Amino acid sequence: MSFEKRRTRTVYAVIQGLFADGKTSIRPGNVNSVLRAQGMPMGTWEVRAEFSRLEREDAMACDPETGDWHLTENSSLKETG
Repeated sequence: MSFEKRRTRTVYAVIQGLFADGKTSIRPGNVNSVLRAQGMPMGTWEVRAEFSRLEREDAMACDPETGDWHLTENSSLKETG
């Protein structure tokens, strides 16, 4: 598995965990906090790039008015990146 695909899967797993824990929307900083706590820090720009990748895969969508991100109906993405 490529580094990029592994990074996308890692970010997506954190995102799914945040929503499973009751979040109704997230921002890249939420993911950064979890990754730091897990000893896998990433730059905000890296996480934001993964959000864009997941948006292209139709796994997430951004509310342009609030900047909050939500899972889409296709959020059970099997392959990312």
